[in-house]
Amino acid sequence: MRLDVDISFSYGEVEVLKDVEFSARKGELLAIIGPNGAGKSTLLKCMVGILKPRGHVTVDGADVLSLKPKERARMITYVPQSALPEFTFTIEEFVEMGTYATRGSVRRALETVGLWERKDEPVTNLSGGEYQLTLIARALAQDSRVVLLDEPTSHLDINHTLQVMELLRGMKEEHVTIPVLHDLNLALTYADRLILLHRGRKRWEGKPEELEPSVLEEVYGVKVKILEIEGERLLLAAP
Repeated sequence: MRLDVDISFSYGEVEVLKDVEFSARKGELLAIIGPNGAGKSTLLKCMVGILKPRGHVTVDGADVLSLKPKERARMITYVPQSALPEFTFTIEEFVEMGTYATRGSVRRALETVGLWERKDEPVTNLSGGEYQLTLIARALAQDSRVVLLDEPTSHLDINHTLQVMELLRGMKEEHVTIPVLHDLNLALTYADRLILLHRGRKRWEGKPEELEPSVLEEVYGVKVKILEIEGERLLLAAP
């Protein structure tokens, strides 16, 4: 299973993305990183067709952006940054919304995130971390080939953060899985490959162990160092 992207996007005369090109495959977790305003969220919205970019997005050779919405939903799904729900759907009803275009299993999705036993509770009862898990369950129930997630660990405590990242690590075995991550240490720990965006362009691409502090210093404007601790890389601000 393979995703290929080559797109540009502008708001009027303001160029937001310029010639952003990459590929991703099932079996790897590809994280998109970059400072605020780099175009990360815009990139995901273009890939899923919420915004209309120039260029192409293909899944196994099929042009995603030319498909009708239901057909596109079978190919690619998008988990936005979470905001707590306002309506009292049950957890099961909320996740079932993800199956409108597919035949994905709601039960399997909720079991994957550990919420099946609570399926009859109102979704408004959930904490922020639990609601993020429910959003991921809804994406899993859609059973698309590609899953895009916009900062899935934003505002979560460490327990839910690690739970979400372990879920993404498992999802990559069945889906092309691409999260935008704000936390660089999570990206270094969990991602198999990184794409660094800066001012709407792809500044760097490679494996986490190949990322040099000088690249981050140039993009983020701060001095950093990367330590190796028990085989893991840890990013720290340099004095």
